[in-house]
Amino acid sequence: MGGSSRRRQTGGAAPLSHLLEGVMGNLDLGAKLKEQLARGAWARVAGRVVGAHTRAEAVRDGILIVATDTPAWAQELHMRRGELLGKLEAAVGPGVIADIHFRSGFRPRKVESSANRTRPADVALSEKQTREIARASARIQDPQLRAKAERAFSSLTRIAEWRKGSGWHRCGRCGQWQRTGKRWCASCLHTGKKV
Repeated sequence: MGGSSRRRQTGGAAPLSHLLEGVMGNLDLGAKLKEQLARGAWARVAGRVVGAHTRAEAVRDGILIVATDTPAWAQELHMRRGELLGKLEAAVGPGVIADIHFRSGFRPRKVESSANRTRPADVALSEKQTREIARASARIQDPQLRAKAERAFSSLTRIAEWRKGSGWHRCGRCGQWQRTGKRWCASCLHTGKKV
């Protein structure tokens, strides 16, 4: 059934779920969301022991990049890659992750004291940022959808500002946020393509 038929059945307005699906499809957010779900599922898929020695860092072009704390773990997991891919597919669905790349060398993150720790939600937006968010969502007709879009844009802006103030920077190649002091993120270093 086409979109125009749905609009006729609902009195001229398409259901909100169909609008959101369309927006996510246009922005390619569905695939990105599934990739992030795969990254988040890594610890559960890997298990407690493997999870203690690894960290899922990123997904690039369908490849999950997993850092290990030693070269031995990277080699061991490389040999178990097929098994782990099967578990990831069962967790997030087929076609999301095509391969897993294991690299050694992650260091445990330093734990900050809770007194110094800020959260993205604590970041105040400037008047200019607030106006830009209102302008970006003003064309959305549905008031509920517009309010959700404003909250999403506000959250994304707060996260970006928090990262800037917390020592994060963008990869010089792909633009992904990262905590390391390197010019390129681990995924771009792995692919080795020249800019």
